[in-house]
Amino acid sequence: MDIKNSVILITSAGSLLGRTCSSHFAHLGATVILCDEDKNELDTTYQQIRVFSDKVYEINVCRSNTTSINLLFDQIESLLGTTPDVIVNCWTCSPMPSLMAPEPMSSYIDHLSSAARFLYTYGQVSAERFRTSNKKGVIINVISHEDHNNFTGVESIAALVSGFTASWAKELTPFNIRVGGVIPSLSQAKDIETLDERHWAEIQDELVRNTAYIVTNDYFSGRVVTAEV
Repeated sequence: MDIKNSVILITSAGSLLGRTCSSHFAHLGATVILCDEDKNELDTTYQQIRVFSDKVYEINVCRSNTTSINLLFDQIESLLGTTPDVIVNCWTCSPMPSLMAPEPMSSYIDHLSSAARFLYTYGQVSAERFRTSNKKGVIINVISHEDHNNFTGVESIAALVSGFTASWAKELTPFNIRVGGVIPSLSQAKDIETLDERHWAEIQDELVRNTAYIVTNDYFSGRVVTAEV
């Protein structure tokens, strides 16, 4: 797929990962649609990209549920007259409690279920919109972490993304819809002592470059790419 001629929807565009993804695709000439539940962070991303691109739009979503996401797609179709070609589903992991921590089990389950609900709901609505519009779309789940000093939970969410990517690809291949995933290296997650802020920024950039690679490679589907720096 040619990025320059694509309409790309970035979820959680106000996050560091979402902002980095949005800026990268905008620099490559894509029409970029930013969405986020946090209006202030969404505006910040929009203003940064608006400086160098006039093909960027922002839409504030109320919640990550089916109703809100369908409304988001309705707004995009009304605005641009088309469904997005690519969905870049950005999720930033929060630190998770360890197995031996005194925190209740519900805390861990809530973290995991929030990620699953967010990724799955955007994936489900996107797939249905692609299918009904007979579009050869691309869904990419990309995960990062909010704190380079604390990688707890990355393994769990990475496993979730791997499972979603494989199962969705099997289901959506007959409709010419591709699915990919991008995750940080788990070996780096185990060695946080050597991971400084500069190295962490390089990992973010590598996550985004791998995302762009999946978009441009029409034969890529059902696999997860690990960002190594």
